[in-house]
Amino acid sequence: MLAAIASALHVLGIALAATFGTLRLVALRRKDIPGTRLADNGNGIAAILLFGAGFWRLFAELEKPLGFYTANPIFWTKMGVVAVMVGLEMYPQYVVLPWHIRHSRKQPIEPKPGQFERMFKLCALQLPCILVLIVCAALMSRGVGLPTPAAPAAAAMTSRLPGASVYATYCQPCHQPDGRGLGGKAAGDFVGDPTILAKPDAELLDVIARGKTGRIGSMPGWGAALSPQQQRDVLAYLRATFGQSAAHASPAAR
Repeated sequence: MLAAIASALHVLGIALAATFGTLRLVALRRKDIPGTRLADNGNGIAAILLFGAGFWRLFAELEKPLGFYTANPIFWTKMGVVAVMVGLEMYPQYVVLPWHIRHSRKQPIEPKPGQFERMFKLCALQLPCILVLIVCAALMSRGVGLPTPAAPAAAAMTSRLPGASVYATYCQPCHQPDGRGLGGKAAGDFVGDPTILAKPDAELLDVIARGKTGRIGSMPGWGAALSPQQQRDVLAYLRATFGQSAAHASPAAR
């Protein structure tokens, strides 16, 4: 439930940031002081939701362990974009914060020459940054950017099984080609934790169809995307490939 709330707040923050960012550009273009102040207040609320919920999800590990993100270079690209957005916001806040103070004291606000133009340029650069954040988040959620270790030797023998292509499309982005899920940080480690594949078929098929939420995070259910036969096929592939790898793994790997 907490993960769902944090995710909803994060998405709401993105929507508000895009909305109030656009409104602020319109107000700056018109040199509208009240409009700029109003949009700036909205941006402040958006920033609290966007970054507050984002860091809450990250450090509280509500969905995935911290290592799932820090091992991904796309995550650091996203953090770099966040730093750029903070830098772009420094000058607008330097100008607008005194406006808020003067307004609260019922004092006149007298912008200096060129302030509206400079703020407009800096604020305009923030909108594509929001788009980059959305793209990065979408890529990371699919496991794009994670290290891709080599598949185990057993995969060569099982690659012709019907479930191999299903695994490659739906499971591999998180569980990885070696089935270890980045050492259990991205998803369940079929090799390092042999108890996973030791469970009965009915239990594992239920997880494949309906998904699961646990210590590592949330696995989506694939019941709507995969037919019952495809679900059985991918389970057979898992057992043939990673069950064998687990059985022959070294004690250290266990």
